[in-house]
Amino acid sequence: MRVILLIACLAVASCHEFKTIHSWNYVEFNFPNATIQNTLTANGEYVPENNMPLGVQVWEDKIFITVPRWKNGVASNLNYIAKDDPSRTPKLNPYPNFDTNYINTPDGIVSIFRVRIDDACGRLWGVDTGVNDILGNSTIVRPVRIIVIDLKTDKIIRIYPLKSTDQTSNSFFAESVVDSEPDNCDNSHLYISDLGGYGMVVYSWAKNDSWRITHNFFYFDPLSGNYNVSGYNFQWTDGLFGLALSLPRDDGYKTLYFHPMSSVTEFSVSTEVLQDSTLTKSSNYYAFHVEGDKGPFTQGPTSVIDIMTGINYFAQVLRNGIACWDTNHELNPSTFVLVAEDNTTLVFPNDLSIDRSTNMLYVLSDNLPQFLFSQYDMKKRNFFLTATSLESLSKICKRRNMNMQRRLPHIL
Repeated sequence: MRVILLIACLAVASCHEFKTIHSWNYVEFNFPNATIQNTLTANGEYVPENNMPLGVQVWEDKIFITVPRWKNGVASNLNYIAKDDPSRTPKLNPYPNFDTNYINTPDGIVSIFRVRIDDACGRLWGVDTGVNDILGNSTIVRPVRIIVIDLKTDKIIRIYPLKSTDQTSNSFFAESVVDSEPDNCDNSHLYISDLGGYGMVVYSWAKNDSWRITHNFFYFDPLSGNYNVSGYNFQWTDGLFGLALSLPRDDGYKTLYFHPMSSVTEFSVSTEVLQDSTLTKSSNYYAFHVEGDKGPFTQGPTSVIDIMTGINYFAQVLRNGIACWDTNHELNPSTFVLVAEDNTTLVFPNDLSIDRSTNMLYVLSDNLPQFLFSQYDMKKRNFFLTATSLESLSKICKRRNMNMQRRLPHIL
């Protein structure tokens, strides 16, 4: 086993280790009381093996974890644990409370895949797909809605249903990124990837309005749709997925880096293009740019940029690892660096989060294919929350790029 691990380390730039913060055999919740837990269990509204954590976001003293309603029996969709929880396997606390997450609560939260936080404004954003038992009867409980929660008061401050023109019959919203200004929280936008409908929805907080953008770069690559993970072979046609924002540029706008799930190419576009509700700017094909090729087997869902360094971090589902690209350099397989891999704790890394207060990168891995195509062994550890120092990761990424050509900025 040591020989195998050594070979794996040599294949990676540094084989940097992520520390396991928490791990779970299965998900348990802190219910309001034992009576509610027993009733939900008896009614089939809480089925432990059907609860799989997927999204993670760290903010101040909380770590938010989503449990999408893939199957029946998910007790609570949006949850948190205390960042300083010392236990190995903490129970999840429904957020903002249990009633808001109960499937039968009128206007309650149904199924958010990932949440995003604008740190300076203290708001949590999520796109509620509104669908229960996705892999079973796929029941539409409520329309697709954007839900925004004030993290200081733990109150929902806005619910915005997406318009029919924002969606197609194949739309599915599992990822988003929030773009806000610290000194002007009203000037905020949420960019939402539509992996099934191959589009992007932009929502303006100030206008309380949304619009849909389409482009050829939002489609999947037919040569990158074959997956082999945890012994399961499957094919996915997921389009636009990962979204990551740069720091503001000289013109005040940011660069949005994006990629389809089933693709090994990274693209970019100025947020000036996306914020044009008339769609005039986004109708220009050349306003969107190809950043480069990441290399074979580099498909993955989410990515996040460390704005302190400009390094973009990527979940790597075919390599059970995390990769990075310094956006100050051109993107190619040589500058796309696999900085960590682990065939136990990083199996299907499904979400990433940067904790600004500690300068740590958090990863939630859940071995999703086993959940989709089989079932978990509830006697084993199935879900892992890991973390490591961004300072150590950035040294690896920048060391690999020292002699590489610096990229030139795109001109809109």
